[in-house]
Amino acid sequence: MAVDFRGHPMFPTSGFSAPTRFEADVYDCEVWGDIPSDIDGTFYRMQCDFVYRPPENEWPTGFNGDGHISQFRFRNGSVDYKGRFVQTDRLKAEKAARKRLFGVYRNRLTDDPSVAHLDHSAANTHMYWHHGKLMVLKEDSLPWTVDPHTMETEGVYDFNGQYTATSMSAHPKIDARTGELIAYGYQAKGDLSDDIAVYSFAPNGEKLWEAWIKSPYLGIIHDISITENYVIIPVISRTTSLERLRTGEPMWEWDASLPTMLGVFRRGGDGSDVRWFTGPARNTLHYLNAWEDGDIINMELPVGDSERSPQQIKRWVMNMGSRDDRFGEELINTSNSPLARMDDRYCGLPYRYGYVGNADPAFEWDEEKTGVPAGRATNCYVRFDIHSKETSTFNVGPVSGLQEVCFIPRNDAADEGDGYLFGVASNYEDMVSELVIADATRMEEGPIARVRLPFRLRGGTHGNWMPSSQMPFTS
Repeated sequence: MAVDFRGHPMFPTSGFSAPTRFEADVYDCEVWGDIPSDIDGTFYRMQCDFVYRPPENEWPTGFNGDGHISQFRFRNGSVDYKGRFVQTDRLKAEKAARKRLFGVYRNRLTDDPSVAHLDHSAANTHMYWHHGKLMVLKEDSLPWTVDPHTMETEGVYDFNGQYTATSMSAHPKIDARTGELIAYGYQAKGDLSDDIAVYSFAPNGEKLWEAWIKSPYLGIIHDISITENYVIIPVISRTTSLERLRTGEPMWEWDASLPTMLGVFRRGGDGSDVRWFTGPARNTLHYLNAWEDGDIINMELPVGDSERSPQQIKRWVMNMGSRDDRFGEELINTSNSPLARMDDRYCGLPYRYGYVGNADPAFEWDEEKTGVPAGRATNCYVRFDIHSKETSTFNVGPVSGLQEVCFIPRNDAADEGDGYLFGVASNYEDMVSELVIADATRMEEGPIARVRLPFRLRGGTHGNWMPSSQMPFTS
């Protein structure tokens, strides 16, 4: 059967949401502006693409698409681009059959029986560099590794047999002080299990410790946070059951009757000391940072009060010195993006700045040229001070929508906040994608450079920067 995406509710017949389905190399990309010479390294960015048409009732997030990595390699003011699909067992099987074989998101009961024995990872959410491995991550399965230079797929990775859980999430954390990787998996003994596994790996990939705990209910655990002494595991009010999967639906559904649960336990232990803090149902998936202030654990994140409400930056507060197992909540910033980033050198430590997208109606927007209603596109990046709550704003212009922001330190020794902001922009007027670069210390001045691709990329999930000091070029 020929490929035909027309009429699918997830995809318009044109626009940035439609599948792209191609790999590409662009040597010496077109650059509008000047790229500072101290930007020296590689920016990796992931998108969920679709090689074959998914079922009509697919989870509309698009998180069940095929993993496609963009590599932007910077040196001496020039940029080379490479885009590749992760050649998972899943993708290879579907290409051989020339049709979709895997069903809706995380529901194996909807898969074609011919792929029941295959690794089901789409390898489509995030990528991390640690102990010489570029790991491509999807929370329902083990990592895949990709050659960081050629982008050739290498295979499934279990830390040389040290990682025994069946899944590893796309949001591990790297302790900037020690280089320690805190990785975890949920439903860690198979689909619908209530097991959570947390692992620590040294910079050389050797396992330092692992902990196993039970989830209070079968909720989504998409991300975690760490502090100097603790791991925080939020369980969010999206749930599932075997009964739901038997109806043929994607795994998750919102349940406002379930509380938000924050599991806190000491790093280096077995998890038996886990303490669960409770709060009202909240809609969130991604967390900015957490840090300690005496007995107080503070955690900043984008969060919505309900399934449909806009997400804003809030702080959750846990008092380890109190017998009260409720967590507090306060507003930090009203920007309305579900994705926020920081200077990763301060992961788990006290810090000052966060960066988040925002759809700001105060800036000019051209509905005629973009075909996008005002207020629907993220047109700004906002830097907010988590203590004073002061902000600075970068505006991308009237015809582009921004994807996730990423902070790039000016160099390894730069102060917090001294660096650049990277983000892929969808230029709706020209129907091309641009990697926009702003100086984080003067972001109000707009882009200092735009790396123009001669095609569009779909909306991305996440990206990470690797300076050449940590990942040297091979040529």
